[in-house]
Amino acid sequence: MITVRFEPDGTEAAVAASTLVSDAANAADLSLHLPCGGRGSCGKCRVHVLVGKVSEPTEAERAALSEEELGRGVRLACQTRLLGDAVIELPPETRVIGTKALQGGLLRPVALAPNVHQIPLTLPRPRLEDQRSDFDRLADAMPQFRRLHACPAALRSLAGALREGEFQVVAGLVGHRLVDVRPGLVRPRTLGAAVDIGTTTVVAYIADLLTGRQLATSATYNEQGRHGADVISRIEYCNTHEGGVEQLRRLALQSVNTVIGEALKSIGAAPEEVYEVTVVGNTAMNHLFLGLDPRYLAQAPYIPVTSRAHELRPEDAGILMHPRGSVFTLPTIAGFVGADTVGVILATEMMEREHPALAIDIGTNGEVALWSGERLLVASCAAGPAFEGAQIERGMRAAPGAIEHVRVDGGDLRIQTIGGQPPVGICGSGLFDAMAAALELQLVESSGRFRDGDLPDSVPEAVRARVVGEGNERRLLLGPPDDAEGVYLSQRDVRQIQLAKGAVRAAVDLLLDFAGLTPEDLGEVLLAGAFGNYVDPASALRMGMLPPVPLERIVGVGNAAGAGALLALLSLEERQRAIDIAASAEHIELSRRPEFQIAFMDAMVFP
Repeated sequence: MITVRFEPDGTEAAVAASTLVSDAANAADLSLHLPCGGRGSCGKCRVHVLVGKVSEPTEAERAALSEEELGRGVRLACQTRLLGDAVIELPPETRVIGTKALQGGLLRPVALAPNVHQIPLTLPRPRLEDQRSDFDRLADAMPQFRRLHACPAALRSLAGALREGEFQVVAGLVGHRLVDVRPGLVRPRTLGAAVDIGTTTVVAYIADLLTGRQLATSATYNEQGRHGADVISRIEYCNTHEGGVEQLRRLALQSVNTVIGEALKSIGAAPEEVYEVTVVGNTAMNHLFLGLDPRYLAQAPYIPVTSRAHELRPEDAGILMHPRGSVFTLPTIAGFVGADTVGVILATEMMEREHPALAIDIGTNGEVALWSGERLLVASCAAGPAFEGAQIERGMRAAPGAIEHVRVDGGDLRIQTIGGQPPVGICGSGLFDAMAAALELQLVESSGRFRDGDLPDSVPEAVRARVVGEGNERRLLLGPPDDAEGVYLSQRDVRQIQLAKGAVRAAVDLLLDFAGLTPEDLGEVLLAGAFGNYVDPASALRMGMLPPVPLERIVGVGNAAGAGALLALLSLEERQRAIDIAASAEHIELSRRPEFQIAFMDAMVFP
């Protein structure tokens, strides 16, 4: 065994010789940014070998790193093997050192009707004339639960609890199942958790099921990210690694249990106080959470193992909570339109609107839903991970030091970073702003090509100094103007943005065509997820990713998928509505349609 120490933390791990640096980081419980799933193609996992002997650079490293970088010990964590004791420095942009917490999204008023009940009861004592069993005595006092049955553990405690409480007890039920009997009439704290398993981020909301109050929120990085930034990379990992499905399932559970645990800790609660958990996620995340083989999601005709809602026992789901509670997964719609989209539609009440409405959840997989006023149409598009920082030369996820906003102000570009820290990369919202600014200043043509030669006279001098390089090496410096290797927007980045925004816009345009609508017919455009929170709608419009509608019609709805999971937690009626939404949705498969390819090419052009 050899020892590796990771700086600046000083965290150490003992690993076998020839272990990859990325695997050693996992052993030290440090998460690295591996958008390509460890194939060495993205060049995002740069580390600095300070001390120690490591393997020779691979071809992938020589393609991603300059000779100067290799000379000073910069390597790719997913390619470099440790041959002896070593000290490795992890730059901030390589580590997943925190995620920008998502806002809770909208949570509309709803009548509290959860699946969990704590019912105080005063029961008649047994007599010779009344020799009903203890369970029948309890059941007869709750005639509203006609299908009442009991967990063995609840039955074991029943006799003692009745007599200790002098036949005053609180009966705890999950659905029609008796899970607890407590002496006395004081109801215990009864919590539920709503979880949104995103490809990048996992979010949990803790609610009091007796009052409906939201008590805590927590977000964390999806640990599956070490095997790829997008669902296709993770499905490929399952196909090429023995036990890959189970590995990714464990990582999903690790993330879910971590985020629930952190939220509970913030309010001084224990996992045993959580009686029910509701879960949303895209179809691939749903499959991996359930431990289902996802390989056929990535092969035409993209068939899921199941699209139904499912109710599981905690031990089967693997979630740390009340051992006799329940885990409910909301239904999915199609291979690439998941329960997260169902949650968005449920939370926003799109189908209750009198006017047509469009909802877009932009992630590695873009999901689009259109309510025409009569029909609910849904589609997905492979937007890719560019908007989450992957495939962007200085891209990163939303972590401290990421540029989150770019503005033209006072004749120059002004940036804002997460946490106010020095810029180390650019995340999705900053990328939108930077692209919009480059278009507005006419630095980039509608074709997506940086202008060669002289720039228009209208470009301020300070901005001119930021445009460096020629041809395909042209770039716009976003950090200090004298730092040509700092954070920038490159010609290659612009092409990646075009591909991503073109896919989303083409999906939107085709759904409108199928519904016989035009952009002018849309009463609202709802932006969900992290983009709904942080992207400037004006930047999205300027890029042409959204259909041309008045700015005031574009509404950020935050993490509406998580809000949908929370509604399903608090109300059985809302839970049934989610099931009905999934059943009524008309899925339009776009990938094989020739008109999608035409719309995609048109949508790549900037307005």
